[in-house]
Amino acid sequence: MKQWQCTVCGYIHRGESPPDKCPVCGADKSQFILVEETPAQDPVAVSTGAAAPQPEGVAGKWRCTVCGYIHTGSEPPEKCPVCGADRNRFERLSEAPAETKNEQEAGEAKPASSPDRPKRMPRVAKLPAFTQVMTQYHDHPIAVHIPNGLLPVSFLFTLAALSFSSHGFAVAAKYNLIFVCIFMPVVIGTGYIDWVHRFGGRMTRVFKTKMVCAGIVATLSLLLSIWWLISPDLYLNGLSGNILFALLNLANLTVAAIAGWYGGKLVFK
Repeated sequence: MKQWQCTVCGYIHRGESPPDKCPVCGADKSQFILVEETPAQDPVAVSTGAAAPQPEGVAGKWRCTVCGYIHTGSEPPEKCPVCGADRNRFERLSEAPAETKNEQEAGEAKPASSPDRPKRMPRVAKLPAFTQVMTQYHDHPIAVHIPNGLLPVSFLFTLAALSFSSHGFAVAAKYNLIFVCIFMPVVIGTGYIDWVHRFGGRMTRVFKTKMVCAGIVATLSLLLSIWWLISPDLYLNGLSGNILFALLNLANLTVAAIAGWYGGKLVFK
């Protein structure tokens, strides 16, 4: 059984050929590389249920089930250097069978680059070293919690202000939305850094969707904030007099939720 790794998100697929699309990040099959071919199990070991002993000190490969990071060593690290997951989130990858002596003598070694081996997409330019710390300490997931937490509150306060012509709810909705607008550049910047460091800057449907959603949320938040500042008393016209304003707030919340859902797919694999 062959194992194929998505070069974008680290997802491992087991089968004779890679899937048409990665179920995690949406990358097409050309983004998969052959990691190894699991050797057939010994019938005796299968019947007795005993696994072959692992020699001590022999280096092996361990994959982080959270971010796909591959660690080489006799045991997994205490923490994943990429996403910070504990060592119990690592799974051992079985080693590919070594070439036989006859194959080596016959010169049948594997070629350096197989013609049917999927090629990786070119990576983007490297970012400054300090940005690695931002990825290590999860700056993007932390930053995303701010607009994702404030947008639902702002939307509910907007509905309350328009429904009851409430000045207090209007002020709360306005300032929550303005804070989202101010913080969106931080969300987009840390997201870009994460995309480069964790996923090699590879462009797939998931990342395109997240980028488009981030741009829409930033634009709508700015537009609606300006609308609030120009017409601070718009709530006096009630909900019926501000249908477009209410729908834009709902659209802003919906797009943010879509971006969050795709982000969750990358984290909770």
